[in-house]
Parts: sequence; structure tokens; C-alpha cells
Amino acid sequence: MSINRRELVCSLAAGSLLPAALSAQPTQAPGGAALLDAYVRLSGSHDDRLVIWWMDGIRYGVVAAEAQALFGMKVGMFHRFFRQTDGSFKIAFFELTYYTDLQTGKLLTTFDNPYTGETNKVRHVRLGPEVRRLTADGLSPPEGPGLSDLVKRYYSSLGPAVTRGGDIWIPTSVEALIRFPKPNAPDILLNLYTTVHGSIDAALDTLTASANCDLAFSNVLKWEPWMAMGDHAGHMMSKAEGRKLESVDALPDDYLACARAVHPRYIDDPPAALQRQVEKIKKPA
Repeated sequence: MSINRRELVCSLAAGSLLPAALSAQPTQAPGGAALLDAYVRLSGSHDDRLVIWWMDGIRYGVVAAEAQALFGMKVGMFHRFFRQTDGSFKIAFFELTYYTDLQTGKLLTTFDNPYTGETNKVRHVRLGPEVRRLTADGLSPPEGPGLSDLVKRYYSSLGPAVTRGGDIWIPTSVEALIRFPKPNAPDILLNLYTTVHGSIDAALDTLTASANCDLAFSNVLKWEPWMAMGDHAGHMMSKAEGRKLESVDALPDDYLACARAVHPRYIDDPPAALQRQVEKIKKPA
């Protein structure tokens, strides 16, 4: 198999190179409403069961185009999907992500910063719970009083799907600028790219509510505020891989240990943590 430079860059941006063994001609890729339904079947569910995105990865620092691995990432995103009358989906979700030592895999409490020589206190990630809307065009920006005012630039995409043999890959992206009104608050730049992969037969099977799914994730972002980088040139990027799960008990022990240490209430009962958002979704308009 030969591949030129442009194909290599595009393949790496999508998460991974397609195996050379996949030489069969592509089957017809779904689009529009069919693409949305296939994506939800892979990434989530057509009923309201709990769906967990588990991923394991690495966060890098990038200075003058040179990447340096800084710490591990253990990612958990907890969802419930609800179809709407217009064919879109509302999603109640929250995220719990933890930074870990590259050698031991243990939860970091402090980080020896190679760029500044300082030791930083690590802040782990909890996003949400919140409600987002998913359409055939991608993930809609935050809604509601105050939230939409913070989003100064926003773009999302869903697809196009790639099919080969019996497999389907569906990429998604979110690129946004969020600006808080507080003095000296840094702008938040989001550049998130996720690709879901599974069986095309399962993805298109209307009798199947939820199909197996592998995940590949990458992003580009500013320095973490807790790293206290000041005006130091550069930025960060991440890559992670994993799969969809449907039970907290299916999460790896190392992820559960991190979550129980930092966010025990959320990991002990994710459906309860999402209940207010679910009630908001189900409330008559």
C-alpha cells in the first residue's frame, strides 16, 4: 500500500490510518437523517439507556511544532439520548476526565512542569451535567439564558461517513470560541474531533437501538490554566482511543479509582446525576 503526504496527514487527523487489508470497494455511505440515525446507534442509543464513552489517551505540549507527552488522560463521558419530534436528539450528559502519571498511570495531584520548572496543583475535569442538541449538521451550541451569549464563534459537523467492506467510520467536530465576561478571564478555544467506528450493518439496522462502537479522539487547545504558563509560546493537543460502554461496572478499574477519588457522587450513580437534565428534556414545551 502506498500513501502520499496529503493522504497521510488527513488519515492521522481522522484518528488512525485505515488498515491496508481493507481493500474492498466502499459501500454506500448514509447521509442526512440516515447518517444521524446511524451515528446515534453507534455513539449512543435510540432508547434512553445510559451510554458511556470511555477513552484512554495522552495530553501533549507543543512548542515550535515539537510535541512532548506531558500526562495521561482517562476520559469518561456519560450520556442519555432522547429523540425529538423534529428528528433531532437531545442529550443529557456530563464528562469526568482525569490526568495521570505517564509512567505509573496513577492520578496526578501535582505536576512538575517541564516548561516553567514549577510544580503545579492539578485540576481534573468535570463538565456538565448539561443538555445539548444533536442534528444531522452536528452538535448545536449551548442554549439557554446566559449560555448562548458566551459563545462568540461556533462550528460543528457530522460526517461525511466513510465505509469500507463491513465497516463504517463517522467523524464529528466542534470548533468554538467561548468568552466569559469576567475581567482577565481567558478565552476558551475548543477544537475537538471524534470518530466513531463500527459495523455498517449494525449502524443501519433500524431494529437495533444501540450498536458496538470504537472511539478515536483528538483536540487542540490552549495551555491548561492550572499550568500557569503565562505568555509561554505554544499550545496543547490530545489523542485518545476507547469504546462505548453501557454500564459503570464495565469501566476499567484504573478509571473507576480516579473517579471515586475525585467525583464519587457522579460515578456512584450517573443516572441520578443526569436526572435534572432528563426532566428538563422531558418537560412539555
